Amino acid sequence: MREKQFSLIAAGLLLFVVLLLSTSVFAKSNDTVRVGMRYDPSTVNIIEMKLGNDLPVILGMHETLITVDPKTGERIPFLAEKLEIMENGKDIRIKLRKGSRFHTGDPVTAHDVKFTYEQCVDPKNANMLAGPIDEIEEIEVLDDYNLIFHFWEPYAAWRELMWVGICSKKYYEKVGREEFRKHPVGSGLFRFVERKIGESVTLELDRNYAQKGYLKERFGQDLPDFKRLQFVTVPDDITRLAMLETGELDLVSGILPHQVKRLKRNKYVKIKSTDQVPSLFGMVCLPRTDPVMSDRYLGMAITHAINRQEIVDKIFLGQGYSMYMYASKSELGYDPNIRFDFNPDKAREYLKKSAYKPGYPLTLTYTSILPNSPLIAAAIQKYLKDVGITVKLQQLEEGTATTYTRNRDKRLGHLRLYSWAGGRDPSMRLLLSVLSTSPYTVATNRPRKDEMDALVKAQSHELDEKKRLAMLKQIHEIMTYDATGIVLFGLNMIYAMSDRIEYTWTPNESFLFNLNTIKVVK
Repeated sequence: MREKQFSLIAAGLLLFVVLLLSTSVFAKSNDTVRVGMRYDPSTVNIIEMKLGNDLPVILGMHETLITVDPKTGERIPFLAEKLEIMENGKDIRIKLRKGSRFHTGDPVTAHDVKFTYEQCVDPKNANMLAGPIDEIEEIEVLDDYNLIFHFWEPYAAWRELMWVGICSKKYYEKVGREEFRKHPVGSGLFRFVERKIGESVTLELDRNYAQKGYLKERFGQDLPDFKRLQFVTVPDDITRLAMLETGELDLVSGILPHQVKRLKRNKYVKIKSTDQVPSLFGMVCLPRTDPVMSDRYLGMAITHAINRQEIVDKIFLGQGYSMYMYASKSELGYDPNIRFDFNPDKAREYLKKSAYKPGYPLTLTYTSILPNSPLIAAAIQKYLKDVGITVKLQQLEEGTATTYTRNRDKRLGHLRLYSWAGGRDPSMRLLLSVLSTSPYTVATNRPRKDEMDALVKAQSHELDEKKRLAMLKQIHEIMTYDATGIVLFGLNMIYAMSDRIEYTWTPNESFLFNLNTIKVVK
């Protein structure tokens, strides 16, 4: 009898321990949402940001003057209550919202905004935003909540400078640069907890954020129902997906189409995709290697020879779309009506009019910056061979190819595949890659060079969107006529999550944003 009682007591204790442990694991699981990242952040503070991949981590900790509506993708004032272009047409007056505080408890003021922007352009910080922000001549603080951004001249893309995460000037000056690097402070929804270099970055929900009322006021949203947001660095794609399948990760983005089939077999994984992301893949002709590459008839032959949809369907399993102009879907000036038909016969007609001599080999360079780049290059090689153009392939490391581009090195070849993550405003890309004096442009001596240069410069200063759109249309018309660039396709963003959460990609964004919208559903 005693033995039976002892057995029942032991069984009861065992059951209690199991339930206790399972409850603890469940609680821990629901407390933290883990996001898988391919690259380790170069930094965790906005002042020294080096890569776009740092943004999902950094912007979670900071408020910005302008933010993005997670449902519509529309840019709206956030930390700024009001932004207005002044009468001189080049300066922006900003009124800040009152009541916003850093995680230290100090108020966010115009002095912090000025400090952050000035730090971003300081050469010692080597910030990737330094070039664009240098368009601002001076920041004038009027009082604690009002300031003016004085630009050197009218700057059409001024909104692209308003998403810098604001840092605490007082905290930075108190702890110094080195401590700020280790433990940055912002005023965002999440506060910094710790960073393990090469492993993870952990942020924690700031419960005091609810007092600001921003989420409720702007998006009708309450605080997230999880306490911690952890970014886990997993460079290997297969390992990252395996961790999603086992529940070690909750959210993964940038999934390649051929990996989807594997994930579909796991009933605990939800897969989503969207074409509402900046995406642009193409091939550029390089006249500096050989004058024949500036022949527009050769360019038109190549344009009509390539079956874009077949590349999308066969290499990317339909997770993309054909593209025909030098602008991503999310970009100002994009026109979905511009198209070129896949027509080998038309391509052969153009080729006969060109200066290209049959049998002359053109070198096509590709790098790993494009997913499945060897397959894309091989497909293009075959398409061009079918119409009478001989192509040999060359694979380079991306850094080498970029150096060759900047130095106008003939070793880059005749054609090069490229990728552009893109954005909403085309100004910086046009200035860097189309303006004839830029080190990254390929068409330095196009027939209508002076007209093109004037248009590129003019659009960068035009604040009237209607007039600017007319200029962008002219720019794309000239590019289409010159045919020195062959735009190929765009790709959908494929992302997946464990069935314990729900998340929807923010329209028109390249990276994971608005992670505060993640819902824990299990």
